[in-house]
Amino acid sequence: MDAIIEIFKAYLIPGSVEFLLIGFILGVVLLFAHRETRAWGSSLLAFLAALYFLLSLPLTARTFERALQDRSQPIRTVEEARGVEAIVVLGGGSATYRAGGNEINNLSDATALRVLEGARLYELLDNPAVIVSGGADLLLDMLTPESVPMQHELLDLGVAPDRIHMESLSGSTLEQAKQLSKLLEAREIGDFILVTSPIHMRRSLATMRAHGLDPVPSPSNQHSEGHIVERGGLLPHPAALRASHAAIREGLAALFYWLNGWTGPPWAP
Repeated sequence: MDAIIEIFKAYLIPGSVEFLLIGFILGVVLLFAHRETRAWGSSLLAFLAALYFLLSLPLTARTFERALQDRSQPIRTVEEARGVEAIVVLGGGSATYRAGGNEINNLSDATALRVLEGARLYELLDNPAVIVSGGADLLLDMLTPESVPMQHELLDLGVAPDRIHMESLSGSTLEQAKQLSKLLEAREIGDFILVTSPIHMRRSLATMRAHGLDPVPSPSNQHSEGHIVERGGLLPHPAALRASHAAIREGLAALFYWLNGWTGPPWAP
């Protein structure tokens, strides 16, 4: 079952190069295989062209993102934090590069923005514990747990080394909830702030609550300042296509979690 899920995530989510390539090959085969299938091939290729044009529009990406977001807003004052003891920052992807015995780890856009939000909250709340959560995933080129580069960036942003704790075993939102539940209990940490991307916050909160946790949400920025999706527009752009793909992937993940009984319905507030 896990293998099927990984194949689906890798190849069958609209907006990816893999999905486009599979559809294109199938369309060409239908177009030239037989006279009776030619119309099907033409229709499939036309559908793919129209679909990827629409998904490449910043307006489309922004619409998808707004549909996934809940009402959570970034915490701006100490009072809004409600006396939390820690900040939990969920990883959202990284990449490991190795050569000649050396290694560089790059955070994904989503993870970098979450780390920035965690560092902002650390300064606001005067030295709370900061927990970074995220393991390795060889299929996604994450050879080193993403919590490691997250820790390095937090240190560069001024977070004290003794205030950073790492959860380096999880490979999904569900696993993060399970591992964090154990870690928080072991460290006797009660209330905490949950930091993740806006489109991921609804599913993250639902998964955490299903495991007996009740965090205070503080979403990061969805995109870096000046990003094409934030500016909007009706001209296609590769960054907008990536954003649409990420939103579709998150929507399908939320549906999958609900169907498995791990959370409530995706449309719940």
